[in-house]
Amino acid sequence: PGPQPMVGSEELAKEVAECVEVNANLTPAQKALVEFMRDGPRSTGQSGHWLRFAQDVSRRDRNSLDRDVKLFFTVANCAFDTFISCWDTKRYYDSSRPMTLVRHVYYKDEKILSWAGPGKGVVTRPGSEWLPYSPAEFITPPFPGYTSGHATVSGGCAEILRLFTGSDQFGVIEERMAGALTEQGFTCVEMQTKDGKPITAPEHASCNVALRMPTFTETANMAAESRLLGGYHIRSDNEVGLTKGREIANYLWPILQSYFDGTYVARE
Repeated sequence: PGPQPMVGSEELAKEVAECVEVNANLTPAQKALVEFMRDGPRSTGQSGHWLRFAQDVSRRDRNSLDRDVKLFFTVANCAFDTFISCWDTKRYYDSSRPMTLVRHVYYKDEKILSWAGPGKGVVTRPGSEWLPYSPAEFITPPFPGYTSGHATVSGGCAEILRLFTGSDQFGVIEERMAGALTEQGFTCVEMQTKDGKPITAPEHASCNVALRMPTFTETANMAAESRLLGGYHIRSDNEVGLTKGREIANYLWPILQSYFDGTYVARE
């Protein structure tokens, strides 16, 4: 892809401001989404998520062994190729993440709303101390932001599943407890306090959340959005990543089909 928004541009200033704003106003449903898509030690990034989603498809469609071999080969190779594209882009542009942009570029000398840590809610603090909604041991990934790995891989794998199954329908519901991975032991009201004042809007009343994933496309969009909500990426990282992932899937699909139908011709 072309370059990310540059420091000094109106677009980047707007996207960093959006990241700060949404991170200070997360609902339980949004916190649950951030945690669900965050991944961790049980998964090798979004490739693990999408292979799990492929398992859901296999069970739903009652796949034969032959079809499962093709399904997992397809999804895994799409994840592989999208990761290559994404990390090539990251290293080429070497862009900053919100942690750097908020703390050191746009808000270092300003007071802003920021998450204060488990059970401490959102408080006003210097921009140089801004924290995204994330466990202390993993505040922000230690590599460039543009493009988003979650978005690129999710865009590609969602599109490849749509092409493989012949439909965008997914229909999975993930039951989560908001804050379970980040704010254990605190209620949703405690998690949502701002400067010591609880937020009492109805949508903040319960930690139990049902994340509905009606289509593959919407699931990819949710994965990308979670990275903005969690303060790991600005919007451009995600939107360009989704687009590139889908382009890669559509490039890859005819090649995969040729493997399955026996028409593939090796290139010299």
